[in-house]
Formats: sequence, C-alpha cells, structure tokens
Amino acid sequence: MKNQFLKKTMALALAGAMTLSMAACGKDDAGSDSKADSQQSEQQESSAEDPGESAEENSQASGEEAPEEGGQAEAPQIEDTTIKIRVMNEFRNLDKVLAKYQEMTADDPVMSKIHPEFAWVAGGDYKDKLTTAMIGQEDFDLMFCGGWHGLSTFIQDGNFADLSSYFGNDAFPGLKNAFSEDFVQAMTSYIRQEDGSYQKGIYGINLATFYEDSRGFMYREDLRKKYDCAPITDETSLLEFVKTVQENEEGMIGVSLWNFFRLDSPWYSAKHDHVYTQDNVNVLGDQTWIWVGLSEDEKTVLNAVVPGDSPEEFAKMPVGYQDDFITAYIQDRTKWNPYLNPNRGGTDTVEKPAAIAYSALSEYESKVKTALETNPDEEYGFYVIEDAQRNMEPGAVVCDMATNNWLVVPEWSEKTDAVMYFLDWMFGSQEAHDLFELGIEGEDWEAVGEDGYKKLDIDENLAYSMPTYSFTQNPTYIRVSEFVSENEEIKSRFDYMYDPSTYKLSPLAGFVFDTTNVETQIANVSALSNELQLTISMYDADEAAEKIQQWHTDAEAVGLEEIRAELISQIQAFLDAKNAN
Repeated sequence: MKNQFLKKTMALALAGAMTLSMAACGKDDAGSDSKADSQQSEQQESSAEDPGESAEENSQASGEEAPEEGGQAEAPQIEDTTIKIRVMNEFRNLDKVLAKYQEMTADDPVMSKIHPEFAWVAGGDYKDKLTTAMIGQEDFDLMFCGGWHGLSTFIQDGNFADLSSYFGNDAFPGLKNAFSEDFVQAMTSYIRQEDGSYQKGIYGINLATFYEDSRGFMYREDLRKKYDCAPITDETSLLEFVKTVQENEEGMIGVSLWNFFRLDSPWYSAKHDHVYTQDNVNVLGDQTWIWVGLSEDEKTVLNAVVPGDSPEEFAKMPVGYQDDFITAYIQDRTKWNPYLNPNRGGTDTVEKPAAIAYSALSEYESKVKTALETNPDEEYGFYVIEDAQRNMEPGAVVCDMATNNWLVVPEWSEKTDAVMYFLDWMFGSQEAHDLFELGIEGEDWEAVGEDGYKKLDIDENLAYSMPTYSFTQNPTYIRVSEFVSENEEIKSRFDYMYDPSTYKLSPLAGFVFDTTNVETQIANVSALSNELQLTISMYDADEAAEKIQQWHTDAEAVGLEEIRAELISQIQAFLDAKNAN
C-alpha cells in the first residue's frame, strides 16, 4: 500500500500548523498568489487520508474527537522517511545544503521527519538508466525525466503516479503558490484510451523558469559602430548590417546559423491566427511540418496542411493562410543564403567568425563570455527575431507553457506524500528554493537587489552546484545573474521572458499524437523529409519550390493523406475532451 508513512490523524487543518512552522524558517516571497483549480482525478489507492480531507472527517475516521473550533489541531504523527531522488548530471557539495535543510526544518513536525537522499546520472547515460529503472521498478521516489527520454510513452504506459490531488490544494500551499492555474493546466496530460477518449492527470512536475526562450542573434555592436550602421531594430536593418560586415571584414561571414527554421518563421505569429505547428504536431521531422488550422473559437479543426499542398487544402485554412504560405516562407528565406556559412550541409565544421550568431536569450550570457575570453575588445548586442517579442507585447507567445524538463514520481513508490511535502517545502518560500537552487547564502552566493545574485569566490572544491534544470527550476522563483542585472536592456528582456503575461496557453497544450495507426506511413514520409535540406537553406528560391513539390508527390504515394486524416481526427477528439470539462 502506498503512502503508509502518514497516520490517519493527517488533516487539512493540520496543514495550517505545518505552514506556520515552515514560514518561521524563511521569508515568504513566493510571487503570484493566483489560485490554481484543483486538477482532481481518481484517487491513488492509499492507506493515508486524502490531504484535502477536513480535520473532522479524519478524527471521525480515527475514532478521535474533532478539535474544538479555533483550537489547535494535533500535528501529524509520522515516522522518519527517506525519499530517494535521482537527478540528471552531477551535483557537488550537496551535503552542506542537506545539513542546512535539516537545520531549517528541525522544529517542523512533518518536514523534520522527511530526509531526501540524492543520486545523479550523467546525461549521456540517463535515458538508458531511466528505462532500466522503469523496467526493474527501482527504489526511487522522485526522478528527473526529460521529454526526449520518452516521457509521454512512460505516462501512457502508467509508469508515473498521478499527482493531480496535490495541486490547487490548500494542504500544499507551497505548490499552490508556485504553480499557477495556467501552469497546472499545462502540466496536465491527456492520455488517449483505446476507445479514442482521453483521461487526464498530472503525471509530472514541469521544471521551468520561463515557458519559451526568446530566440535571437548576438551581434557585433562594435562593428555596427565601426561602420556607422543604423541601430538594429528590424529585419531590414539586421540584413543591412550583415551585408556590410561581410563585404568589409575579411575572413568574416554574415550569419552563423545551423537551423534556418529559427529565422523569422511564422511559427509564433501564426498561432495568433489559430494556426499551429511544431510544438504539438511535429510528426514528420524538422524538414517538413504539419500546420493545423483551428476555428476562431479554437474548438474545431479546419484542416492540416503541409508544404506543396493543393489550393483546395489551403482554402480550408483560416483567413490569411489560404495559400501555400509554407513554401512562400521557405523561398523568402533564401535571400539570406549569400551570408550563411558556405560549408553548411557539408562535413567541414569549421566556420568563420560571423557578424551575427544565433543565440537564445538564456544562452546569451555564456556565449558572450566565451567570445570575450578570446577577444576582450569586442562588444555585443542582442536582437530578438520575432516582432511581437522584440516589441515586448503582452500575450506575444502562445505555447504549451511547459518545457522538456520534468520531475516524476514512479507509480510504485510508497512515499508519494512525503515527496510532495518535500517539494511543497522547497517551492514554499524564496529562502527554501534558493537553498537548493544556489546553495548556502553568504558562502556560495549573495543577493544583488531584489531578484539578482552573484556567486562568491569560493574554492571550487567546496562550492555547491546543482543541475537546476533537472530539480529546482520554477517560474515563481527567479534570480538573475550579475551579468543580466547590470545590463538594463538585457535585464528588460529577461523580465519580459519571465513575465507570465507574455504567454498564452495553447489550445493544443497536452496533445500528444498517437502514431500507432500510421507508424509505417510516418516512417516512409519522414525518410523523404530527411532527404530535404530546408532548415539549413541549401536551395535557391526556385529549387526549393521544386524540391517541395517532388517531396509532396512522393509523400502522397506512401501515406501522407492517411497521416493527415489521423492527425485531424485525434486533435478533434482531444479538443472535444478538453472543452467538455
């Protein structure tokens, strides 16, 4: 039986006492207090009472008298419990953080009995070790699982516990505060049943500091000044700068870019017009994507199109997308070809220095620091590719509001409650979160302003480090580095990226395409897609159109229409299930 460590005296009223004891350990600086709707699902079989039951219900169940109104509830009686946690990639000097945790929770009747024990596995080995753990039902109670590790398949196969009852629950105020209503919805999985219906639940806890990275370019600001180029504010000024540098700087190219999908694609903007792809329905590979058009109320699938489709297919799409906009976009991109690495697509991986280089905003600091190690006199600026994000418009990014990084509780663990109380504590205050995110304040790091930090000069053999992407990240608790806080422009970009109002939850959030009925067709079409060279733009405009048309003819012959029909059918069933709740 699961969760035996809690006795029947546990009750919702008792959580108040626990919260007070946790608050005494550190400041309450948890950000937004938006209330999350409880994502209830069928309760897990458990000998413990539901964490949300009232004190009266618990006392009746245990034969005890309920406390008088306003009286002090009896503290939960629990045994010492060790929860085993596995993260991806190495942590260092965790012992001192665990000692601090024990110190901070020493007087807490619940947390003082919960003892986390950690192990790590290198990223290169993690997928194999995770699969082995699932098969052998190894003794872990909380584990990292990446989306690329087979998360959706593990969920579909029932390997992870449903954690729905812990979110939006007053008995777990830390989780309720740290995970907004939209974030909880984004974490909710919809599992397709054999009859085509969907069962929902929360089978993983998403780790994120933001929901979508700001895609952009780091550019040579010193060269912009040298050649008196206009400030880089749009695609026109960006292209003009690139041309100027390549024409005047011997040994330099214009653009360092490995995937041309990341340049002014309608991937973001089309979602505001009810046209979606890539994040939810990328089933054919990176060279070709299926674009799904929804009705204005986003409850009905109008059609799904691919490059090279007939006018009749595009005519079913939303207004503004009723011609082959996909091929047109790919052709328009080819104007950048003269400024790309001439060896792209080949075996020569050596690339000349570039006027601009692709960089997600989250990677900008490390890339600039690396560049300055070689050439300290260079200056850099950051250009955001997508118009609405560059202008920092509210609601600019429509997305799943979920990253590829997740924490999961194995279905066979008997310590689910203990795990969730620990996570409730860690996500319950800025101080608790900082402890596991950054280490010992005053020893490993110190605060800079309200939301900044800097690492202190400490012997690397003594310094704490944690792969935060596999254990601690959460959008409620954000601290930025000195590099960011000291650069007003970059800080504003990070603030925008961290701001929940920047995002809207995609209507397709949670959808996972079940390929069972069209596995052969997908394999055949994907093989054709892999032969194309669209994302690195190896063709001129006319050749790109010819390649796409040939791909489409060949894809139709090996199952493209079956894939389209299956995808439309599944998305419609998904939307029907989602909108019925």
